[in-house]
Order: sequence, then structure tokens, then C-alpha cells
Amino acid sequence: MKKFKRNTLKTLLAFIVAVLSSKGFSNGNPYRDRFQSYRQTFRIEPNPEETQRIIKNIIGKKKILDNLVDLQVPDTAEDGNVVPLTFRINCTMQKDDYPKKVHVLALENPFPEVAIYEFFSEKGTAEVSFRCRMRTSSFIMVIAEMNDGRIGVNKKYVDVMLGACS
Repeated sequence: MKKFKRNTLKTLLAFIVAVLSSKGFSNGNPYRDRFQSYRQTFRIEPNPEETQRIIKNIIGKKKILDNLVDLQVPDTAEDGNVVPLTFRINCTMQKDDYPKKVHVLALENPFPEVAIYEFFSEKGTAEVSFRCRMRTSSFIMVIAEMNDGRIGVNKKYVDVMLGACS
């Protein structure tokens, strides 16, 4: 009887070890499952519905003003890793006439929000120059939320020769 119990216990233990080792190492490569789940966490392709949701959440039902945002970006960018961009908000930067937040979006990027800038009154001019990454040719959009509730939008199409962000 003792021998039967011992053999049953050995068989059960061998079965448990076999099951656990086959699941834990996934065919001898312990890192495979972890990296595959990491790749699935981030979407690679742009999601137009998500981009429109972001824009709608920023603008809401507010009236869009013309000539509030000046956007300078080249018509053609050779490298999508370093697309030069300059925007300027036409305001006095006094009391209620300054941008609270300025959102920069590349509409065809997997993650469209490139940058968000915050400004404060009486601090010079609301002008920023930087380089951003673009996945492919698309629109660059700058949305300025003014402190008094006004919204300014400007967008320009940029033709990217060699894309990034993919």
C-alpha cells in the first residue's frame, strides 16, 4: 500500500512539474510571451476614431476663431523623425488674453497627441518652435484653448518622405 501511494505521489508530482515547466518557458524561450504581450499593448496603426474623439474633447461645442493660431511647418519633410514646427498664438499675454493650453496633433500618428503646452499670463509671447515625429504624410493640427474660453485651430498638410513612429 505504501509503495502504491509513493508511486502515485511521484506520478502526480512529475505531471505537475511537466505542466508548469511547459507553460513557464514556452518552448524553451522564457521571454517570448512577455515580449509578445508588450507588442500587443500598443497599437501600431493610427485610429481615426480615437483622433476625432481627442479633437472633440478639446474643442467641445466652443466656437472656433479664425486667425488666432499661426502655424509654420514645411510643405515637405524629408525625414519624419525631425519635422520642424513653429506656432504662435496671436494674443497680448495679459490677464484674460493668453492661451491656457496649446495642443499639437499629428493626425496620422499612432498616438496623435504630439505635445501639450501650458502658458501663463505676462510671460512674453506664446510662441514655440520644436521638431516632432510624424509616421506618414498627414495634417498637423494646433488647437489653442484661451483662458477666456475661446478656441483657435490651424492645420496644415505635411508631405513626409521617410516616415517614423512605426
